[in-house]
Amino acid sequence: MGRIPNKRQTLTPVSTNTGTQRAWRAPGNQQASFLTCCAVEDFAAKIGMDPIEVFKTNAQYAPEARVATYRYQLDKAAELSEWKKLWKPRGSQKSAIRRGLGIGIAQWGGMGHASKCRTVIHPDGSVSVEIGTQDLGTGTRTIITQVAAETLGLGMGQVKLSIGRSDLPPDDGSGGSTTVGGVSTSTRMAATNALMKLFDVVAPVLGVEAEKLEAVDGTIRSKDDPKKSLSWTAACKKLGTQTISEEGAFNGRNGGSLLTQGAAGVQIADVSVDTETGIVRMNHYVAVQDCGLVVNPRLAESQVYGAVIMGISTALYEQRIIDEATGRTLNPDMEWYKLAGIADVGNIVVHMDIRKENDSRGVIGLGEPPAIPICAAVANAVANAIGVRVPRIPMTPEHVLAALEGRNA
Repeated sequence: MGRIPNKRQTLTPVSTNTGTQRAWRAPGNQQASFLTCCAVEDFAAKIGMDPIEVFKTNAQYAPEARVATYRYQLDKAAELSEWKKLWKPRGSQKSAIRRGLGIGIAQWGGMGHASKCRTVIHPDGSVSVEIGTQDLGTGTRTIITQVAAETLGLGMGQVKLSIGRSDLPPDDGSGGSTTVGGVSTSTRMAATNALMKLFDVVAPVLGVEAEKLEAVDGTIRSKDDPKKSLSWTAACKKLGTQTISEEGAFNGRNGGSLLTQGAAGVQIADVSVDTETGIVRMNHYVAVQDCGLVVNPRLAESQVYGAVIMGISTALYEQRIIDEATGRTLNPDMEWYKLAGIADVGNIVVHMDIRKENDSRGVIGLGEPPAIPICAAVANAVANAIGVRVPRIPMTPEHVLAALEGRNA
């Protein structure tokens, strides 16, 4: 809840005749963002003030280190969404089809989990990286290989990665957006430790102190005189019949300079609402997100795209229909449980907040943060368009028309 000086929480558990709840991407945080951001937008509409300015003013209550980040991201999201050109005060439109823009914000931890990694350098120049993590489709394999390769001054194709077995150095499970911080840290440490051992072997050959060597573009060379060098393969041959095997470990608590926690994001939804049918259509969606040092920009953007598509689906389509008598789900299949298709999500713009001050913070997990603000942003855009709040998710035509008529669906 940041640094809000006066606050009160009331938690009311509600029993339902359904199956137990399950974790979703950033469990509980979407709901918190929805309730908070909708209240801020409702307040802005009540006092007749631009929501961007209200959010920027209230950013002062965020953790101190994040205040400037939120204000920067609000301005950047407004620029990318053409807020000044397109936004109109709530309730000012009278046509059947009305356009609205809405804001959602997010915060997340993302500290890395406990992780161990082993890097092995062989006399033939091949490199093995071994770690007992898993890849759920988030690009973990790519990140580990990239970190090891860049540390050793090699191409990614020169590194063989082994993951997902219990006989490998242990790594914690995927959860809390902690994987990238854990594996990148332990991998960096293991590769660095192995490289230092190779430097010890090569130093006498080049007549250079080990601490004055570097690995660049497939060579081991002197920092002071790059002409004093050996190719990677030639350097590894100096091992004879021996291998170098070194581990790196991160305990999940103190990341030092390699990683940290605390990700922020601002998103703006641009929708059109047909007040006669209740249908909401996405026009444009902007997501501005930071995650400290971005290891792989393409993979980072992919995480944000996926979160936005999932969140739009949640905001407008996904609805579990339960039999009140038996508690059974009545639409447990892909025919009746509706998901957003590619034609339903509009044009998505992802802007990774890659600035020097973020790079210096180290690696922060990204899996969950961009999933948090979407329901809030879409709901605020709908409210901005039609002039009234649709209080229920998903915002199906039934719920939109009910809100326009002043009744509960």
